[in-house]
Amino acid sequence: MDLDVDAAPHQISEVVERSMTESLHTKVRRGILWSAIQSWAVRFSALFVFMIIARVLDAHELGLFAAAMVVLTFFGMLAEQGLGEAVVQREHISPEQMNAVFWLNFGTAVLTVVVVWLTAPLIGSLMSIPEIVPILRVSSLALPVSAACFGQLAMRKRSFDYRRIATATLMSTLVGSVVVLSMVFAGAGVWSLVAQSLVAACVLCGWLWARPTWRLTRATDFQGARPLMGYGLSRLTTYLIDFGNTRYIELFLAATLGPAALAVYTVGLKLYQALMQMMSSTVLDVAHSGFSRLANDRNGLIAAYYKSIGLTATVAVPIFCMVAAVAPTLTVVLFGPKWQASAEVMRWMGLLGAVQVLQFYNGTVYNAIGRPGIGLQFMIAKVALTFGALAFVRDGSMTALLHAYIASQLATTPASFYLVRRLIGVSITELARRLWPMLTGSVLMVVVAVIVQSMLQAKGLSVYLVLIGSVAAGTIAYLALLELVAPHIVRSTLTLIFPKKAPASMPATSPAEVATK
Repeated sequence: MDLDVDAAPHQISEVVERSMTESLHTKVRRGILWSAIQSWAVRFSALFVFMIIARVLDAHELGLFAAAMVVLTFFGMLAEQGLGEAVVQREHISPEQMNAVFWLNFGTAVLTVVVVWLTAPLIGSLMSIPEIVPILRVSSLALPVSAACFGQLAMRKRSFDYRRIATATLMSTLVGSVVVLSMVFAGAGVWSLVAQSLVAACVLCGWLWARPTWRLTRATDFQGARPLMGYGLSRLTTYLIDFGNTRYIELFLAATLGPAALAVYTVGLKLYQALMQMMSSTVLDVAHSGFSRLANDRNGLIAAYYKSIGLTATVAVPIFCMVAAVAPTLTVVLFGPKWQASAEVMRWMGLLGAVQVLQFYNGTVYNAIGRPGIGLQFMIAKVALTFGALAFVRDGSMTALLHAYIASQLATTPASFYLVRRLIGVSITELARRLWPMLTGSVLMVVVAVIVQSMLQAKGLSVYLVLIGSVAAGTIAYLALLELVAPHIVRSTLTLIFPKKAPASMPATSPAEVATK
């Protein structure tokens, strides 16, 4: 770009500012692309490896490792202290502050390992799973390794270098997968999963430190790092509350029904988790950025909300509903006949996901307009409802616990949409008018898929043919209904997913104009 040396200072300033904005926009777009590649590739590969492992390991072994990972996830959050996100959020950070944060994080991780080794027998006793003690102790050694590379991860996120992060993550996943599959088929049992977690952490750390963006030195600024610790403590509180809401049921299952029951739940939960994580790491991140830019333009924000939730209702909701409809067949195809009991979990979690993918946009709106405390209050309410619902279950069976958990998660849904109406003026009537074709189509799809699934099973066909036929019939019914009652939805969705390139001569369009089209 050439600058006229005689141009007025404000003109030069505008050109420089526009150039910086374009540069940031390019970095953000590339960051989102590589973040999506990392998330989708890692989730799909992890799901594929898990499908193989689930066919080899028995329920007790898989449940032991799942219980250990829930406990270590909790300790891992305590060790990380939310400092990674604090480093990314900070506008400016000096090398001395980064050194201080590194030593705080690494020291806490080492201390956490000591705590885990000392308290592992007590944890095993409280959970009535004494076999978990050595698994906890050995697996906890991954915490300092993860702490050693958190600084490199945070600094690359600050510079939008998601390509290096994606490469490192994919490499660690690949090596870890080779290790776990080799050991599983060699008969190592649950220890193959322990080895996978340790090897993957070491590979990720080594790959990031091979080309560091920041170098550790002796110079430290602990005083300057105090604001980072304050922000990190706030994020840690949110993480712990979310952990109580989403992971408490796993601890409850392990302690009350045993590792085998937890394994059944874990297998049924796996596909739901993969789909939710892929969506949250791509679509919701983009929605947050877009909603934030429109925070002061309520009409544009409302229009963007309608468009975003409409796209999700068209694509994501049917996917989750289809998972619920064909859960009995899909569970056997993915994980093997011995996990048929997990189909009940997959079915109900699929239905929960169909609601949650719509409700998640409400939380994005709260954050975009500067009211993140509302989302925190909802999370606290969900934790209280989850604890209460599980505590008062009299049956004690897997099905009863699952129903109680689902009910506690959905209890706040009406209030969530009501607050969006109050805060930014979203019309519930207009929202229902826009969503009813997709929701009705999803219901029809479920009915058709279930009926076809039963008919094909009665004919004695293989599970693969049953799954293909059920999915095809349900999908055709869904698309046919949309084409009949709202043909514009299919075409507009295709346009959003595969946008046509605008002529180079066309003027730039503002975010508000894009949202209202």
